[in-house]
Amino acid sequence: MLTGNRRPDVVVVGAGFAGLSAARRLRQQGLSVTVLEARDRVGGRTLSRTLPNGITIDLGGQWIGPKQLKIAQLVAEYGIETIPTFGDGNELRRYDGELLTRTPEAAQALFDRVDQLTVQLPLAAPWTHPQAAEWDRQTFASWLQREAAEPAAARLVGRGVSGGLLAGDAGDHSLLQTLFYVASGGGIASLMDCEGGAQHERIVGGSQVVAEAMAADLGAAVRLDQPVRRIIQHPDSVTVVTDDEWYTAQHVVVAIPPVLAGRIVYEPGLPAARDGLCQRMPGGYALKAHAFYRHPFWRDAGWSGWALTDEGVVSETFDNSPPDGSFYDLVVFVYGAEAHLLRRESPDRQRTLIVDNLVTLYGERARELSDFLIFDWTAEPWTRGCFSGHLTPGGWTAFGPALREPVGRLHWAGTETAVEWNGYLDGAIESGWRAAAEIISSST
Repeated sequence: MLTGNRRPDVVVVGAGFAGLSAARRLRQQGLSVTVLEARDRVGGRTLSRTLPNGITIDLGGQWIGPKQLKIAQLVAEYGIETIPTFGDGNELRRYDGELLTRTPEAAQALFDRVDQLTVQLPLAAPWTHPQAAEWDRQTFASWLQREAAEPAAARLVGRGVSGGLLAGDAGDHSLLQTLFYVASGGGIASLMDCEGGAQHERIVGGSQVVAEAMAADLGAAVRLDQPVRRIIQHPDSVTVVTDDEWYTAQHVVVAIPPVLAGRIVYEPGLPAARDGLCQRMPGGYALKAHAFYRHPFWRDAGWSGWALTDEGVVSETFDNSPPDGSFYDLVVFVYGAEAHLLRRESPDRQRTLIVDNLVTLYGERARELSDFLIFDWTAEPWTRGCFSGHLTPGGWTAFGPALREPVGRLHWAGTETAVEWNGYLDGAIESGWRAAAEIISSST
């Protein structure tokens, strides 16, 4: 039975970084806000877990970079510390069966060409580029096949970009989607590097602590275990219905991934373009695993712990160890078809396949695990994919203009709607601030 009729000025759907950022900005402008979160926690696609030894690791988004000014502002505001990503030693590329310390020339040429194509791309409206239709028709995989001087180069760049950045396969995304994402993050080096790049440092206590700090500021305005089922627009208000409560507001910010936003019932129904966008923007598919060790044997061999591979279930690794040396952690990412393959396996088999791949990179000592943990965001009912959602081929030119366009009193947030640092915590914050600004502007 539905109870109550709460009447905030604005209802925000979702207590991730986008929703919480929107709510804080709205409250700072004197508006009353209620944040409705389907989960029993805040943080969205960040999730920090404290291990028995007291060290916290991140199962979701974790890194921040020096060019990500909005998340840096929040971290500084709350007095939260960060620690640099370990980077001493050689980076590792597995390329055509060899272990290399530098990116092969054929692969670097492809990375450089991607950067070149992004130079004139209008980030706020990529569908307006003169070549948008051509780029949106072809997949990144087909472009790589045509441009690559060596098949291994196409594999390495495809796994590094479509996997490591967009959490999928090169055949899942159009060239336009790929170029937009790269341009949004400032280029290949900005996105893929540790020192000075998007993986520059991580947050002490886990990135979820920033969301928890924002939620604490909002207090009782954040309501957990409240999945939104229906949003009804009236001429002068909006009604938001959860399983057991309903709210009447002047505006609503929908700050959840499009794949979830499309499952809400809207009355009247969404415009065809917005509804189509939700159907064609699935979440990425990635598995994140932590391989724990008592000794950093990869450091002994001169490796930094960062690796990118052109084959096998493991695409990337990073040294994710705490600075106190209490244990050592190789964080492992599995993307695309390999992630789907692993999902069909038992937990023991998943572990075996990942460790076998680590052995090919770092040697037999990679079998000396002290513990192992794997997390699948696609299986999370209130996420359905990570790192973020991306339009399928043809989606930008068909549905791009609907991405941020308000529908009556409905406003859209979430990192998928960001212009800069799309897919990252910084982009999520940007999107929340932008949605709040739309409401503030319409209220004055």
